[in-house]
Amino acid sequence: MNDLVFKGANNLVLTNSLLVAQKFGKRHSDVIRSIEKLLNVEDKSLNAKMRLAFESTSYDDITGKSNPMYIMNEKGFSILVMGWNGVNALKFKDEFYDAFDNMRRVLTNEQPKQMSQLEILQMSINQLVSQERRIAMIEEKVANMEKERIENTQKLLEAETSTNSVPEIKLRDKVRQLVNQYSAASDIKQQDVWRKIYQNLYYGFGISINAYKKKAKQNKLDIAEEHGFLGKMYDVISNMIKELKAI
Repeated sequence: MNDLVFKGANNLVLTNSLLVAQKFGKRHSDVIRSIEKLLNVEDKSLNAKMRLAFESTSYDDITGKSNPMYIMNEKGFSILVMGWNGVNALKFKDEFYDAFDNMRRVLTNEQPKQMSQLEILQMSINQLVSQERRIAMIEEKVANMEKERIENTQKLLEAETSTNSVPEIKLRDKVRQLVNQYSAASDIKQQDVWRKIYQNLYYGFGISINAYKKKAKQNKLDIAEEHGFLGKMYDVISNMIKELKAI
């Protein structure tokens, strides 16, 4: 139904002569002629009021030809169709009036609510409080992250890096522990730390874990332990930690 009317400047609800002609099944030229008769009444006062109700404009048809058209408000529409009778005419009038009313309600709901000075002040205070809370939460999160980083770095610095005195039974777990601490302190993913260890194992000692055939469910650390390479791996991660301390 809202295709019968549209929003104009200053939120005025309007329709036009083409929409009216199409809805009432009249020739557009006849509707134009009726409007122009209303605009040419002899009474100057009434004539001025009619010119406030109708505005001359134009539209381009499908061939690109420019044609005259009038835009009108609800008062202009009411005056125009006042003498149009019949059951269908009455029905169409009612549909137009409903369309005018519905569009007005929509536009009224779109209008921003006017707030008092007190409401504006309260809204500003609420926004400031909310912003301060967000800042406090961010600062707390950053402080916790920094605290965690310092603790991880301290653990890394306190970690034992000697290889010769480490009992063989604890060597695998010790390597894992140093990898975890190195990853936490350097912000490098554990899988990248392991990759770096295996690379250093190859370039430093000529040991390629990939050269050994894996058994079922066996990983690279299992292979290193089976062939006695854990001590070398411990040396590698220890040297990596020393290099990190020196930074």
